Amino acid sequence: MVDTLNVVIGATIVTILTVVRLYFKPAPYGKFTPTGGVFSAYKINSKLAWLLQECPAFFITFHIMVLKWSILSPISLLGLGLFSLHYFNRSFVFPFLIKSTRDTPIETCISAFAFCCFNGWIQSKSILENNLHSRDTYAVGLGLFLFFLGMYINISGDSHLRELAAKRVGNVYLIPHKGMFQYVSAANYFGEILEWFGFALLLQTPAAAWFSLFSTLFLGQRGYQTHQYYLKKIENYPKSRSSVFPFSGF
Repeated sequence: MVDTLNVVIGATIVTILTVVRLYFKPAPYGKFTPTGGVFSAYKINSKLAWLLQECPAFFITFHIMVLKWSILSPISLLGLGLFSLHYFNRSFVFPFLIKSTRDTPIETCISAFAFCCFNGWIQSKSILENNLHSRDTYAVGLGLFLFFLGMYINISGDSHLRELAAKRVGNVYLIPHKGMFQYVSAANYFGEILEWFGFALLLQTPAAAWFSLFSTLFLGQRGYQTHQYYLKKIENYPKSRSSVFPFSGF
């Protein structure tokens, strides 16, 4: 039988190594999509890529939730439901709202697909193993609040970026200014980091803690790279803004 804690420890090591590698070369999607390389000639439509790569996380956890409904505790059901809700949006709503005309490198889609398969599996397994564990009521309440606050910031941030993309002429970027974008360059990433921190606080499982760490490191670094990109590309971009975390200087 696979030991979940050992898997999570291994995933944490891989996360740190991945973030170190991506420090030198940003993850190849969106504005950082490469124009050369071994696989970059093979690309697929970005809407289709987002749907294909994100949907495994939704289907795995939703399947477990339906299959194990009768034995799951309310907190376990809630955790699986929240995870499924996030990935339903990422798989079946977000892709069809994308304004970008960039295609996605096939290796990026395959990597994200594998990650979402793993994440859906490890979250489900960890929730099942901790099904009957007691949780602090205040931690659950705060976690639920932070999850939905983060989801709101994330979705509204993505919406604002789409508004600006629709107004953009050529390669001239417009300055994001609504909501949390008044304080950070990557408000959508900040929202998702907050979301998964709330998820970890609510469930208090090893896998949820790992995913919160992964999101903080990966999206934090991505947000910093986005901040530096804006500073170079947008004239008069506010230098007082933080990259991801409000009032932090990062």
